Amino acid sequence: MISGCDSPEMTSRIQDNKENATESLQEAFQRFRKAKQEKIRLALQEEKKAAAQRCDPQQMQQLRKKFFEQALRYLGVPYAKKFHEPGTPDYDAPLFLDCCALVRRALRDLKDDFGFTVGPWNQAYQFDSLPVSIEREEDMQPGDLVFISGTYFNSKSKTYPHNMVHVEIWLGDGEKTIGARWHRGHVQIHDSYKFVSKSYYNMVYYFRSIDTWLKGICKKYLLAK
Repeated sequence: MISGCDSPEMTSRIQDNKENATESLQEAFQRFRKAKQEKIRLALQEEKKAAAQRCDPQQMQQLRKKFFEQALRYLGVPYAKKFHEPGTPDYDAPLFLDCCALVRRALRDLKDDFGFTVGPWNQAYQFDSLPVSIEREEDMQPGDLVFISGTYFNSKSKTYPHNMVHVEIWLGDGEKTIGARWHRGHVQIHDSYKFVSKSYYNMVYYFRSIDTWLKGICKKYLLAK
């Protein structure tokens, strides 16, 4: 005798349910896959649109202005905690910015505008991520960077690629820059990018355009000086 559970009709019904369940899972997966592909397509479309906008000369000039104006917001911020006496306002400051940190901070503040987030690296990396060299002061625009290579007086000081020791942001109006130059100093406007350092000598100046960053590109090019 065949029980109800073992009848051909019941067996067929169970098989049909399994097939329907499998088909439903396949359909659900296909819907998920198509939705994901559409999302990726739209994201790439928006990315291409944003990249095209960033290459627009007017857009680049606006971002260039925003960049150096953002750096100016940090005027007065001390260079580093360790160079100040405990209990002083500079020692207890909520923020410290050395030369490359000022550039990095302004970039990160505007990461949505630039289309990238710059890494935690120093002036040597920033130098290597800007391949466009500028030969003359008169061709520099506000927001471009002045890099300085040099040799430390203290032979035990840590060195970096290209012997890069410093960076400042060009403001124009003559040779003015904004930067964090002195250990016991602050972010400030300097009348000239040229100065005498007590930490290094054999100083050589390099002008770099930030146009590459303005176009949303920030990668290491391993440049020769």
